[in-house]
Amino acid sequence: MRVDENIELRWENMLAGIRQQSAWLEHGPQELLARARELLTGPPPPAIYLTGCGDSHYAGLATRHAFEAWSGIPTRALPALELSRYDVAFAPEGSWVVCVSNSGKVVRTVEAAAAARERGHLAIAVTFDVASRLADTAEVTLPYRYDDPGFGPGTISYVASLGTLYALAVRAAELAGRDAGLDPITVQAEATARTLELADPVAERLGREMPEETKVDVVGGGPSLGTAWFGRAKMIEAAHGLGGAHELEEWAHEEFFCTGPGTLTIVVAPPGAAHDRAVEQLAAARETGATAVAVCPPDAPAAAAADDVLPVVDTGDELLSPLTYCVPLELLAYHFASAKGHVMLGFDQEWRRRLNFRQIFGE
Repeated sequence: MRVDENIELRWENMLAGIRQQSAWLEHGPQELLARARELLTGPPPPAIYLTGCGDSHYAGLATRHAFEAWSGIPTRALPALELSRYDVAFAPEGSWVVCVSNSGKVVRTVEAAAAARERGHLAIAVTFDVASRLADTAEVTLPYRYDDPGFGPGTISYVASLGTLYALAVRAAELAGRDAGLDPITVQAEATARTLELADPVAERLGREMPEETKVDVVGGGPSLGTAWFGRAKMIEAAHGLGGAHELEEWAHEEFFCTGPGTLTIVVAPPGAAHDRAVEQLAAARETGATAVAVCPPDAPAAAAADDVLPVVDTGDELLSPLTYCVPLELLAYHFASAKGHVMLGFDQEWRRRLNFRQIFGE
């Protein structure tokens, strides 16, 4: 996704990015793992920190459990400001600080890389732009490539960030002396393509039928927490509507009290450790009068508990579910916004674009 001054606000860009994802997964992670093996040698780090802003932070949330499960290395996912201004001071020396930014221009993420190096950590840049400020600041750069679909809510950029982080998790496992490989990740390519085919008609119908003023909450736990945040981000960028993203259990403790008729509660529910709780939360949302939508396989228990299902082809590995479960949420945001005639990010207001770019890239 380009972030320069000459941007075209075309919904076709977002859809093109969604359609690229499965093809990218066929080759991208393998290429990145090969590069990571060249760049990252020596003993394993004592800890790993995944950081970024917006989608880049959500990618870290989505992959954190894979890093720990595969490598055994303690791993945290933090927003860039939290890491650079606070937690970097407590990280054990020699930690990996993986700084994710598609543009490489996000100032807080650049700051995190600089703070990591100052503290004796290995700052690793994950970015599209090898000539960016982030790449210049980090000690190691792991660049991913894709055919840029143009400006729009990030889709292929998010999946490329996920794929790069999974490749890094495999490399961390190798350095820690553990068996790891990319075969399970490669399987996600076909699952992503099939999910797009299954989910698109449902997302189009929901997007067309949803009233303009619908409050949309997206809920998830474990690896799906990052997916929930990402899915909600696409709804914000595409449609600027009310709602939020919530951790699966915490939804019952807080957002439940703001849920009722006029709310669309979407629960990301891959089969796995928290699926039973996802079923319970879907049932509770329906009891309040909200419309409950499950993102899950059509035959999963969560599907039976929901009013509607955004279907996913599941591969049986919850740690890798973020690669496929993001697709229905992207499609819903696209169809809702395009059906309602929205302008992405509210950038038909020039002052808003200038202010936002200043906040992220300039201050």
